[in-house]
Amino acid sequence: MEQLKDYLQQTVFSQENTIKSQLWRSKMRNISFMLMADTYKNTNPDALPKGLTKLTSYITPRKSMFKNLNEVVFFGLQGFIKEYMIDLANETFFKRPKKEVIAEYKEYLDNQIGSQSYDLGRIEKLWDLQYLPVEIKALPEGSVVTMGVPCIEMSNAHPDFAWTVQWLECIMQSFIFGTCNWATVGHKYKTLANEFYEKTTDGANPAMAMADFGFRGLGIENGVHASSSWLLSFNKTSTIPATQYIDKMYDADCAKNHIGIGAVSLEHATVCSNLAVCETEENLLRRLLTDTYKNTSFSYVSDTFDYWNLIDETLPKLRKEIEEHNGKFLVRPDSGDIVEISVKTVQKLYQIFGGTVNSKGYKELNPKIGIIYGDGCQYSKIKEIWTQLEGLGFAADAILFGVGAFSFSAMCTPEDGMVCLTRDTFGFAMKSTYCVIDGKEYTIQKNPKTDKNNLKKSHKGLCCVVKEENKFVCHDGYAEDTMPEENELKLVFKDGELVKEQTFEEIRERLNGENHD
Repeated sequence: MEQLKDYLQQTVFSQENTIKSQLWRSKMRNISFMLMADTYKNTNPDALPKGLTKLTSYITPRKSMFKNLNEVVFFGLQGFIKEYMIDLANETFFKRPKKEVIAEYKEYLDNQIGSQSYDLGRIEKLWDLQYLPVEIKALPEGSVVTMGVPCIEMSNAHPDFAWTVQWLECIMQSFIFGTCNWATVGHKYKTLANEFYEKTTDGANPAMAMADFGFRGLGIENGVHASSSWLLSFNKTSTIPATQYIDKMYDADCAKNHIGIGAVSLEHATVCSNLAVCETEENLLRRLLTDTYKNTSFSYVSDTFDYWNLIDETLPKLRKEIEEHNGKFLVRPDSGDIVEISVKTVQKLYQIFGGTVNSKGYKELNPKIGIIYGDGCQYSKIKEIWTQLEGLGFAADAILFGVGAFSFSAMCTPEDGMVCLTRDTFGFAMKSTYCVIDGKEYTIQKNPKTDKNNLKKSHKGLCCVVKEENKFVCHDGYAEDTMPEENELKLVFKDGELVKEQTFEEIRERLNGENHD
């Protein structure tokens, strides 16, 4: 009986994972994995040296556009491997009929460059092999990596397929730079939250200070991947599919670990339509507090008509309902000067509803009332709000924030102004540094004389990454027989299989230490 029970549990678990996998594969199922490259990646293999049996390349963040930020959070590789190098590669190439996938590849390459410009036999041989013959080594995800240190090493694991290494550059880089950028954004916001929460609150959790509000402004896939990266640092998001993504790709167990917490909130359509029949916001809010949401915390978008009238006139009339409400009521301004409105609102809510003074001497709002701002929450604005509130004697947890798509697309800091988040923000590049031709090893390097700042100068030879004074440092120039045994770049993928899996919890602990709950 116990064996049958175990079998049924395993079967259900397997079916659940299969369903999750199918859901995530479905969005890209009509695009062939073999077409996910720039045009020239399909012609370059013919120009590689005859007798090339080994090629090794590294993905490295080369230089930061920020004045005071010379590090990037490494994240996203495991998700990329599962989503693309395993699921998509199998579904759209290896597990489809050979005749069908070769005809498809030929159709699109003939259209782009003509049938005489590429070797179709190379693709046929890859299909015959039935797996991607590459091996990937990488730093642990969640590592904070200094500029100039490689995050990923990729080599071919079969002597006939050295061409696959650089062929994979486009699809891998286009994914990895984004997740690293977004994880770095989240980490920078979290560092700011840690600072102000430590100074002004009585042990409030900085991981609850902000939520991701960016889904609708980033596109479907980017929205999911950005929110997943954000959740390394914070517990809250409005992007539901991000929780499913990290459950599948990183075994996050969001329900158990309380990751991806959302909130009950109203939008303008709800307020406008209700006011057509409720006549006043006072009537609407009274119904929400005593009936619709009487047993849950919720936020109310408060600027539909007259924000300051709501704060100054309506809320005092509803003080009894708010204080008796079985939950917390949050006003949500959504337009105007975020700094001025945030600071003034906190002051007014304290005047209307009172509060307490914590052990550090900072004022805390009545726990039944609060404010959340979800518009224009750039890093520099949040820092200014918290600075002003601290100066006025308020704890940082008097206000919550929803960080939107703009902040996942550009960072605004007092030192840098606005810096757009692209592949160039941290100079991500993939360069070949080592090869074997006719049995002879070569250390190779890109080193343009016209590059006066050495930004585009690559490493040379095999790279060994070690920790020195708690920071990653890269030493290069090695051949296979001279490589040190100690190397932080560890094998994670080989011959179509993920060989080392990391959980989301492990990655969060690596990035945040123990302060991530």
